[in-house]
Parts: sequence; structure tokens; C-alpha cells
Amino acid sequence: MDGISRTVLSDQVKRYLLDAIERGELQPGERLVESQLARQLRISQAPVREAIRDLVSLGFLEREPHKGAVVRSLTDKDMQEIHSLRAVLDALAAEQAAQKVTDQDLAELRSIMEKMIQAAQAGDYLAAARYDRRFHLQIVLLSGNTLLQRIYDNLQLGQYILITMQRTPISLEELAARHQAVIEALATRDPEIAKRAVIQHLEEVQGGTAEG
Repeated sequence: MDGISRTVLSDQVKRYLLDAIERGELQPGERLVESQLARQLRISQAPVREAIRDLVSLGFLEREPHKGAVVRSLTDKDMQEIHSLRAVLDALAAEQAAQKVTDQDLAELRSIMEKMIQAAQAGDYLAAARYDRRFHLQIVLLSGNTLLQRIYDNLQLGQYILITMQRTPISLEELAARHQAVIEALATRDPEIAKRAVIQHLEEVQGGTAEG
């Protein structure tokens, strides 16, 4: 049971660190000290060590000589790789979701988009970014492809969506409004149209340097 509880704790620590990166509480280049985190969270160092190891393998952290694990600063090359992978996975998700999407599903996507627009108008970047992530994750869920969902989860691509949004020069409100074309494409129930719409959506926003 110790192995199970340690794994659960490790996942919780990983989520805690990802949330801190998301909120900007942990900045690129900032060092993570296992013993300090363990004391802060009131747990042993083992689950902290495992969480850090997992986040290094996922690319959110990196190890530097004489410093240990630090928050990774994404380069332009990193951004392009993330975008390329997302384009493939998001396009597949839209293609498969188009064959299953219901009017209720479309209404839910519109609701998410409208909340994103409202958050953008209020200048709440973090809330807008979270709705953007939720929008794309919802399409992955609607695809019904459990392997695709698992890949998205395992690679933490939802988290990367939020992080890469920080690099886009497009206004949050405009970014939110651009999701309308994706919803309209899904509403056609045509897999090819839906796939092209998602690819175009990502390419338009990538035109600045990031995606949304």
C-alpha cells in the first residue's frame, strides 16, 4: 500500500507544481529544491523526487549542472514542436468528433467560448487561457478516442496549451472569437471540414508564435 500511496502523492505533487507554473508562481529558470518542497507540503521527499522526475521527462522542468531541477524556458524550437504535435492530435480529434457531435455538445462548446470571451474582456488572462484549454480538451473528449485522450493526458498537452498561449501576440478577445469557426465546422458533421478548420485555427494563431 505504501507504493500506491506514494504514487498518489507523486501525482498530487506533480499537479501542484504544474498549477504553480500555470499561475506564474514558478518562473522559467527557477530552481526546485526537493527538501524545501517536501517540508512545504509536509510529505517525504520520495513523492517530490518522483514528481520532479516525471516533469523533467515531460519537458516542464530540466536539470542543470550544480542547480538540479529548474523550470524550463520554452524556446522557439520547443514551441514549434508543441504546435506540430498539437496540430496532428487536435485535427484527428476534430475529425472523429465531427462524426459523433450532438447539438448539446455544440452548445457546450459555444458556452465555453463565450466564457472565454467574457474572461478576455475582463482582462483575466488565466481564466481565458483555462477556457481555451477546456475547449480543445472537450473536442478530444468528444472524439470518443480513448487512446488519443490518454496521449493528451500523458503528455500534459492541455497544460502546454495554456503555457504556449502566453507567447501569442493576438488579443485574448480575438483569440477567443476565432473558436467560432471550429464550432461551425463541427456543426457540419463533415470530418474533413472539421479537421481543416482546426488546422487553420492553429495555423492562424501560430502566425504570431503560439497557438490557442
